[in-house]
Amino acid sequence: MPFIEEDKFQLMQEDLDNAKLKREEAESELEETKEALTSAKKGSMILPIILGLMLGAALGATYYFYTNNGGVPYTSSEDETAIRKSENIRVLDSIVRANARAARNNSSTTDENNLNETIDSVIDNTSDKTIYSVQIGVFSKKKHALISTSTIPSTVTINDGYFKYSIGLFDSLSEAKSLRKELIKIGFKDAFVASYINGERQKIHP
Repeated sequence: MPFIEEDKFQLMQEDLDNAKLKREEAESELEETKEALTSAKKGSMILPIILGLMLGAALGATYYFYTNNGGVPYTSSEDETAIRKSENIRVLDSIVRANARAARNNSSTTDENNLNETIDSVIDNTSDKTIYSVQIGVFSKKKHALISTSTIPSTVTINDGYFKYSIGLFDSLSEAKSLRKELIKIGFKDAFVASYINGERQKIHP
C-alpha cells in the first residue's frame, strides 16, 4: 500500500472539502435560478388575468355612467310613450288639415252618386298635381264602420263594384309613407301608398 505523507493528505482533504463547498454553492444557485424562473412564469400567467379584470371593471364603470346620465341622456319608457303620442298627434293633425276639403257626408245612407261627388270635389282641388294617399282596404260591400270621418277624414272610391278606403291626401311621398307606418302599427298590415294625378292612379309606392 502506497504511503502518503500527512501533509499531502491534509492538502488533499482540503481540496476535497473546497470542491464539496463549491458544488453545494453551485447547487444552491441552480435552485434559486429555478425558483426565480418558476415565479416569473406564474407572474406571466397572472398578468393577463389582472389586466382582463381591470378592463372589465373599466367597461362596467363606463356602462354604468352611460346609462345613468353620464353619457347620452337616458330616455325612460314614459318619455318614449310621450314622444310616440306626440308623433301620432302630429300625423293625425296633418291628415285633418290635408283632408279638410275632402270630408264627405257621414250618413249611412250615402249612395254611390254622393260618394263620386265627394271624389270629384277632391279632384277639382288637386287638378294636375301628384297627390299621395294611403289605401287601407278593398271590399265588395261598403263598410262605413271602418272609418269615422268625424275623427279622420277619408275617401271611398268605387271601381267595378269594389269599395276602396283611402286615408290622407299629401303633396309629398314622405308624409304619406309616415302615415302608412303609423297605420301598420295599429293593425292595417296591408296599407300601401299610391300616387294620383287628376284622380287616375299612377303608381303604387313600396
